[in-house]
Amino acid sequence: MTITTLAEKLNLIKLSGETDKEVASCYISDLLSRVLGGCQAGDIWITVQSSLNMVAVAVMTEASCVILPEGLAAPDNVIEKANEEDLAVFSSKESAYSLAIKISELYPKSQPLNHLYT
Repeated sequence: MTITTLAEKLNLIKLSGETDKEVASCYISDLLSRVLGGCQAGDIWITVQSSLNMVAVAVMTEASCVILPEGLAAPDNVIEKANEEDLAVFSSKESAYSLAIKISELYPKSQPLNHLYT
């Protein structure tokens, strides 16, 4: 599934970046050191972090996109940097928990998301 399809199905608000990348799985954490060790290339990263460090960690882990839950937005300087890095950042009114459930439901059980079922 592409980020564009994901964004449409979840009614995400695009804040920045490229959206034609493929989504591999989903990772949820707000502790950047945990994300560095756990988020994998192609993952959707759901976090409340909205600083420049979020952009740096997402780029380092090669996350496909970042979703800020609960209606959170990112400051202009973060959006500018995310655009420079071609990092797709979205906002959603949903909680991280609700987003994870909806993302899981988008995938047939025969093709589970890597992190959600291991």
